[in-house]
This record gives sequence, C-alpha cells and structure tokens, in this order.
Amino acid sequence: MPTAAAHRSRPRPARWGTPPAVVTVVLLALLLTGVAVPRWATAEDGVAPAQIVPAVTAAHGDLGTFAVVVARQEERQTDVSIRAAEALTADVLARTAGNELADRPFPTASLVKLFLAADVLHRARTGAVTLTPDDRAELEVMIRRSDDPAASDVWLRFGGAQAVRDVAVRYGLTDTAPPRRWGQWGETTTTAADLARFLVRLPVIAHPDDAEALLGWMRTATPIAADGFDQEFGVFGTLPGAAVKQGWMCCLGGQRHLHSVGVVGGQVVVLLSEVPRSVGYDRAKAALDAAAAAVPLPPPS
Repeated sequence: MPTAAAHRSRPRPARWGTPPAVVTVVLLALLLTGVAVPRWATAEDGVAPAQIVPAVTAAHGDLGTFAVVVARQEERQTDVSIRAAEALTADVLARTAGNELADRPFPTASLVKLFLAADVLHRARTGAVTLTPDDRAELEVMIRRSDDPAASDVWLRFGGAQAVRDVAVRYGLTDTAPPRRWGQWGETTTTAADLARFLVRLPVIAHPDDAEALLGWMRTATPIAADGFDQEFGVFGTLPGAAVKQGWMCCLGGQRHLHSVGVVGGQVVVLLSEVPRSVGYDRAKAALDAAAAAVPLPPPS
C-alpha cells in the first residue's frame, strides 16, 4: 500500500504530454504569427491541472491506492493549418497532470464499457458492422445504467478483447490490455493516464456524432445502476453537469476497486482507487467524493 509520502508527491505531466517550456514557446509563436490562441490556454481561464492534482490526492487521503489525472479535452478543429492544429494538441497535452500512480495499472471494472461502446460505434461508422436500433439501445443502457448483462452480450457478439486492442491502438493507450481470463471483461487493465487520454482525444478521434452519443449517455447516467448499486459517488453528483462513467468490482486479488471518471466543462477527471476487501464501499465512496470535491469547476464558456 502506498505511503502518505507517495500519495503527496509532486504532480507530474502525463507521460504523453509536452514540457511546459515547449508549450510556452509554441503559444508565443502562435501570437506572433497571428494564429488564435485557444481561449482556455490563458492563465485567467481557471486553475491548471498541475495545481489541482495535489489537492485532489490529499483530499482522498491514504485509504488504499489512488490514481488521479486531470486534463483538458481536445476540441475538433476545422479550417486550421497543420501547424496550428499541432500546436493546439501540444497545448492540450501540456495541460494534463497526474499523481505518481497515474501509470499504475488497475482493473477497469465497468470502465471498459466506454472502450466497448466507442469501438462498436466506430465499426458501425466504417461499415464493419451493422447496428440495429436494439443494438444501439443496448450500448446506451450499458453506459447509462452500467448494465452488466448488456456488456457481456456486447463483449461476446462484437469481440470485446479485440475491441479493447483496437481502441488502444486508435487512441494511443500504451498500458491498456484485454483481460487474461477469457470473457472476464471487468479484468481489462488500464491506467488513469490512458483513460484520460481516451477521454481527452474522444472528440477528435471518434466521429462527432459518435463522440456526442457516448458523452450524451454519460451525461444521463442513472443514479442507480442496473444491478442496484448507487452510482452517485466521485465525479457523479459532486461535479454538476458532468458526463460520467463509474466502475466497481470486488474482489480481485482480495482488493475492492471503485473508479469514477468524467468530463465537465471540457475538463477531464479520472479517479481510480483500490482498497483492501475489509474496507467497505461506503468508505471508499466517501474518499472518492472528497477527492472529486477538491476539483474546481472550470469557468463557464
């Protein structure tokens, strides 16, 4: 179990990020060449992720193992030069920070449902599969109500293990892999950094309609899941208006897992936790609630 010192170490940029000094040079170049700088790239637009992460980590406390990443979601750009688009991407990546456990693998529990839905929608968009209205309804309930039978059906019918691999390649998720045990989709492994990258890049990798469908289902998540579990913990219920996905599982390796991810006001928040089985869900939820409450709401657009 990580020590308090490990929990409170200085936040670091995500491994796929860009050094802040480089971003400063890029933004200066944009200003000098007349290219518009993104509204959120300036200091007055809110608190930087690197300032948020220590507060979130401290608020969670020392209850088990905790990983956090806070980032800024990319926006799809049209009619811009390659230079401007690359600069924008570099700036988004620079505005990402996580704690020392951001690259530590966790079982996804129900968070893998995001990868499943994104890949099935992508395959339908490219003509690789044909989705019926019932299929789309199944994807929706899988996300909104975190329905496990729906996820098992999607995993079997659409090749869930390959879906995870394909999403990992498409989004550049270097530490995400399907489960070792066949069909145990909740044992898919990922990291807070990979989940943040997926949500950060969703608007620019997925077709706009597919990205909006997935985020729309997340925004209308039900307070009670299909299995009766209360989903209002962490980002859900703490950050108003967030598009959320929750995950919970017990007890792989004697550990209880409770996760919460969301997007609010273009800000991505990823909270992953692992506690001993002896720690109940109520305590684990309270820790994630405190962590999410330490995330300041982004300024209105």
